[in-house]
Amino acid sequence: MSDGKSPLKKRRRHSIIAFEMIRLDRTAAEPLHEQLYQQIRDELRSGSFADGACRLPSSRTLAVDLGISRLTVNLAFSKLYAEGYLHSKARSGTFVAHPLPETFLTADKPKACRLVGNRPRISGRVRAIPDQRVGKQYDLGALEAGAGVSLVPGLPAVDEFPIEIWERLRSKALAQKGAHLLRHASSRGDSDLRKAVATYLCDFRGARCHPDQILIVGGMQQAMLISAMALLDPGEPVWIEDPGFHQARRVFVLAGAKLVPKPLDEEGIVIARSPTEYQPKLIHVTPSHQYPLGMTMSFERRTALLDFARAHNAFIFEDDFYAEFRFTGPPLPCLQGIDDFSRVIYAGTMSKILYPSLRLGYLVAPEQLIDPLVKIRSTMDQHSSAIDQATLAHFINEGFFLSHIKRMRKLYAERREFFIKEFNKLLSDRFVLQIPEAGLNFVAWLRCEADFARVASVSAEIGIKPIPLSFYCMQAKLRPAFLFGFAAWTTAQIRESLVRLVSALR
Repeated sequence: MSDGKSPLKKRRRHSIIAFEMIRLDRTAAEPLHEQLYQQIRDELRSGSFADGACRLPSSRTLAVDLGISRLTVNLAFSKLYAEGYLHSKARSGTFVAHPLPETFLTADKPKACRLVGNRPRISGRVRAIPDQRVGKQYDLGALEAGAGVSLVPGLPAVDEFPIEIWERLRSKALAQKGAHLLRHASSRGDSDLRKAVATYLCDFRGARCHPDQILIVGGMQQAMLISAMALLDPGEPVWIEDPGFHQARRVFVLAGAKLVPKPLDEEGIVIARSPTEYQPKLIHVTPSHQYPLGMTMSFERRTALLDFARAHNAFIFEDDFYAEFRFTGPPLPCLQGIDDFSRVIYAGTMSKILYPSLRLGYLVAPEQLIDPLVKIRSTMDQHSSAIDQATLAHFINEGFFLSHIKRMRKLYAERREFFIKEFNKLLSDRFVLQIPEAGLNFVAWLRCEADFARVASVSAEIGIKPIPLSFYCMQAKLRPAFLFGFAAWTTAQIRESLVRLVSALR
């Protein structure tokens, strides 16, 4: 209910300086008011309070806090007033002057620390992590916050997420379990959530599992890291698709694995192994929707891969992201569902389906691996947010998860068709657009390889950020191409961005 006051007439809130670090020495020859003056002045000179919105406590309050007389405080304040450090406002209090006096700007300013001697030694583990990005490019949140219509691949339409329903279910979970959700949770994950995930995977992804095989994790990268650390000793080989998911390369390197890039054909990862090639302990694949090229692994290749893993005592890490967003026919059953040899570790993430900051995913592991995986997880960070897990369990069990997937699949299909039509109309003279059966991105192959540098430069200048296909390659030598995303933007935004790109290229 409004108090009837206009926003302009409401009293402005100001931060109050606590001065908790002041220490007065009653045994010193220097008077207390002089000690107080010097210490307040030094704190102001630190630069932390060089703002006219910073208010000092009243002389009465500061006197009580420090156990001194109000007269002592007033003497110190009067000297700070005289030197221009403070000013007062009627009926508001005492504030830090802005700007501060000239003497503050030049005298006793803290000097920037100079690095002396050798630079700190960084571990070989960090230096080995492959990535072309630097600085703030690691901060995906900062990039997305000001990205506008960037056409970056992999971003879901978070503005379509049913926040009101999620908040209602969150309140319901808290009302039911209360303080229990504020305590430490199980390292395996919320039992209701594991049951809900198991039911969903068996009914809609063709998996064969029960809740005790499921481990709730903090997203796909943590799922990979936990699996690698549980199965691999440093230097042991991992087969990965080339080109492939760049975060998988980084995670496996962090775990100390030896990366073995494997080429792809129209059926998926090529299993053939040369006599000099390392035999894998773990094989990372994206069979439902290969990232970034988009092909779906054939049934024949799937069975051959399972046979190979069994024969060589290797495990397969099935990265099943985007499987729900298939636009040609129903989603294909997962590889785990046809595994008769307990060779597949199946992983999925909620971040791409719901919203990226949720950071919830799951592992479905052969029974003999669950305890080692839980042991690694409990050592890393104990568990994911208990409140988010309980909310997600309600979201799945009450039917909102499936309805959200169906609604988003329809929305993404519309945006996908629009992107294809507009891209081919506007940019077919420069690109050949590859149209996959699933996923939230397209590969656009350049017709003229010499155009690569110009497209990259112009795109960056206008804020459109397709990712070069070469970013995902280790040894693969492919024609120049870019990955474009479409899911996170309306059809009007997609058209506007493509028109901007065409105009800039001309």
